[in-house]
Amino acid sequence: MSLSLIRSMTLTQQLGYAGLLPFFFSLIAEVAGLEGAADIFRSYSVVILAFMAGACWGVGQVRPERRRSVELTLAIAVSLLAMLMYFMPLLIALPGLLVGYWTLVWLEREPLYRQAYRRDYRQLRWVLTVTVSACHLLLIWLLLR
Repeated sequence: MSLSLIRSMTLTQQLGYAGLLPFFFSLIAEVAGLEGAADIFRSYSVVILAFMAGACWGVGQVRPERRRSVELTLAIAVSLLAMLMYFMPLLIALPGLLVGYWTLVWLEREPLYRQAYRRDYRQLRWVLTVTVSACHLLLIWLLLR
């Protein structure tokens, strides 16, 4: 990625893509056989999923006239799911975290979020979610082989 491309991105895009680096590095560390790399991956995924769920909860707080209780409940449930997955065995936690990420994708299709999030941010979230999901599936595959 060239420096000019990075400079042309918004700060949100730069931070979003930079947020992928710990997933990539921990995957590389797992392939290299470093002890605990998969646990680091899981821990980072838990933090990111809880953060994203909190962002969804925050949207509901900013636009209370447009929110529904199911939106707030789902956002809180996903953050609690993330915390629970921290304590689960890896081969349960990784699919559980994937469920959480895709629950947020489903939640963010609601009008409240479509109105609150700009189109370029929604596209960024899609790219990041697909990439994070691919990383989770790759780590599952690595652990099962």
